[in-house]
Amino acid sequence: MSIPTHSIYDSEGGVVPRVLLIRPQKETRVPIQDLESSTWGQVSIDAFAAAWSTEVDALPKFTTDYLHLVTGILLPIWKILPQQNSRVFRLQTNDGQKILGRVVNAHDIQTVREQLGLKNQVLSPEELVKLVLNERYTQQLPGGITLRRSFVANEPRIELVNAISLPERLLAAGCFTEIINWQKRVFIPVSDKAPAILAAVIEILG
Repeated sequence: MSIPTHSIYDSEGGVVPRVLLIRPQKETRVPIQDLESSTWGQVSIDAFAAAWSTEVDALPKFTTDYLHLVTGILLPIWKILPQQNSRVFRLQTNDGQKILGRVVNAHDIQTVREQLGLKNQVLSPEELVKLVLNERYTQQLPGGITLRRSFVANEPRIELVNAISLPERLLAAGCFTEIINWQKRVFIPVSDKAPAILAAVIEILG
């Protein structure tokens, strides 16, 4: 579906008219001139309805999202929680447990723990793997090594940046290396073994 949307200005101050392209799970704003040179085209209402229904039917019935909440008596600690996101959610789990809490962004989790006096507690390897893969979380590890998500050939990977100085020990722990653009890089396999490998890596790094 294509509908008009607000215009933008180019580098010379000219108006660039745009349209909003709507699909069942995606919206994209593009200049009209880009639309005219794309594969989008006008179709009949019946053809549109059939194509829309086909795409909707191909979507999964459920999707998985990750939400991090601080729960309990929040008023005494409200001011020390990150202020850029103050949404409060009321949830009910599949087993009937009701939860009321304040949303915390993934990148603020460690900061919140420290503000609550939990400085000696770090995220578990299981938590780190999920955050890195699902929410682009980055974590500084000992030795100046950064744990992050990278994309190689359009596939997400768990990368250990600046870890090439000790590849043998990391390879023995289950990591693997790959030369990309003439540079050797270190990765943790994306599998159910990733948390155990990450735990071994953290132990190696001390």
